[in-house]
Amino acid sequence: MVTFLTKDEINSRTPSAFATEPHPFMSERYIMVPTEQLIDQLHDAGWGVVEAKQPRTYGGKRSASNKKHMLEFESYDRSILMDDPRTGDKVHPRALLTNSSDGTSRLTMAAGLFAMVCSNGLVVQTVDLGSFSHKHIGLTMEGVQEALGNLTDSLPRITNSMQSMSETILDKDQQLLLADQAREARWGKESTVDSRLLLDAHRTADIGNDLWRVFNRVQENTIRGGFKGEGQKRPARELTNLDALNRVNLALWNSAEAMLAAA
Repeated sequence: MVTFLTKDEINSRTPSAFATEPHPFMSERYIMVPTEQLIDQLHDAGWGVVEAKQPRTYGGKRSASNKKHMLEFESYDRSILMDDPRTGDKVHPRALLTNSSDGTSRLTMAAGLFAMVCSNGLVVQTVDLGSFSHKHIGLTMEGVQEALGNLTDSLPRITNSMQSMSETILDKDQQLLLADQAREARWGKESTVDSRLLLDAHRTADIGNDLWRVFNRVQENTIRGGFKGEGQKRPARELTNLDALNRVNLALWNSAEAMLAAA
């Protein structure tokens, strides 16, 4: 069951979301977009915060009060939840918002799918639907509000892609191609990671050759790591960096969508 966070709970996890002034280093051209204002606007649009993340601060010139942070929103309307073709369990559409007030991050908004895969947490699929990215220079609040509207309106379109993927069967070469693309997205072209390890299933519901199941297996192994191939001294580490998570997840979704279009 999803719990919506109060502002006090959000503040305890991501204090930079409540910054009222930009970092002193920022120029006069810099336009701060207060995250608290975006929280209020999304609340008025029917969306509440369910997760808040902010990297740790280890000193230096950038303070925790203006640091990059990411908030994850779900709709108060639970009727928009979708059935996962693998299990029949619910898949949660989310809106992902990243911001800062120290110049280290653009304001970005993207759509996401979240499916509960085990008792330890959620697996994220970032989806390129109505995504928005803008520097804090020359930004207007009208533009932000329009992006919020476009983003939330686009989320229901995810259902069609998810269903179509579950009906598209991949042969072994196609599955390995998707795994190769995932390996390159996370570890680079020169990586020696064995792509076949990204195809391993960790639960019965993920066994199958349809694109939706293959995509979820590859996505989970790419993000969570934990596997150790021949010659590896240590298991692959979990990916936790916010920018890298968004970049890799988006690359994986785009690869799956391209494979779907070519089917």
